[in-house]
Amino acid sequence: MKPSRLRLFLYGLLFGMADTWAAMPDNKMVGKAIKDPDRLRVIASNPRRYTGQPRVGTMRELARLCDFFRTKFVEVTAPFLTVHGTDDGVTSPEGSKMFYQRAASADKTLILYEGMYHSLIQGEPEENSSRVLADMRAWIDERVERNGGGEAVNGHSHGEVEEAVN
Repeated sequence: MKPSRLRLFLYGLLFGMADTWAAMPDNKMVGKAIKDPDRLRVIASNPRRYTGQPRVGTMRELARLCDFFRTKFVEVTAPFLTVHGTDDGVTSPEGSKMFYQRAASADKTLILYEGMYHSLIQGEPEENSSRVLADMRAWIDERVERNGGGEAVNGHSHGEVEEAVN
């Protein structure tokens, strides 16, 4: 999905004149992001969804941000959860693996979902979406418990809050 550095450099030589050109490859990303055919039909039929080719300026900015974040991974010390589908046709799972490996955080989790696409919650069949949401909730709940989540929240015990949520 990422354009070559050469292509971005050549467009950059035009001093921004090319930024509005719809000249980048692959405008069929929605089919690579949404696995469930029924959900794909709903999302693809949205009349406000952009269906043109990605603009040069957008792709240049995405490439710049990817480089920026790649250099900042080592500064991440907060707990984080990274989830990614192995059949994601929009972004590579390698990026999530790289983030996980480079981050300085002592509390980091990477979950790769075999055969899932880019949109893990809205684009997968219900059983897959439920699994991803359950994993996310379990990850959050574990950190709440570990960090004193058993204490009162807004005047309610943890059990009362859990009952109210369920």
